[in-house]
Amino acid sequence: MERSFANKKSIAALAPLLAILMGLLVLPVRIGHAAGAVEMQVERIVTTAIDEYNQAMESGDPEAWLKYFTDNVRRSSPLSSQQGKAALTEYYQGEFKNFKARWNTKKTIVMGRSAAAVVDCEIAQRPGGAEAKTEMVIVFELASSGRFESVDFYFDTAKVAKVIAAAK
Repeated sequence: MERSFANKKSIAALAPLLAILMGLLVLPVRIGHAAGAVEMQVERIVTTAIDEYNQAMESGDPEAWLKYFTDNVRRSSPLSSQQGKAALTEYYQGEFKNFKARWNTKKTIVMGRSAAAVVDCEIAQRPGGAEAKTEMVIVFELASSGRFESVDFYFDTAKVAKVIAAAK
């Protein structure tokens, strides 16, 4: 009888420790779920922005695309780079005037506030000039505001050289 009383005391003493351990087991799940929520938002922003790029390119007006960038945005590609919203706006006004392009997303990979989109890019000189297709990887970095603070493009310049040279 005394032995069962001693076992009950031991179990009672371990109860707070067991409760703490159970809480620790649940904690990583909550953190992981919250991080997933951020990544889902980033993926939605990137997907929506690419759709708006395509619509803006179709209409020849970059404003719907430019709203996604911070004032101190940095853009880079194998062919040029820009720093700041004014330089970015000037670049895209020229691109939208001289080219017609469409990005077809194949895959998006998100980690935190960073995303990489693999897209098939179809590009043609306006009006009705040379055409090319190439695969691109676009790396987006989002600021806490939900706007892009940097965007980096990676592609084979040889595949689009004829289209770009014809526009100069």
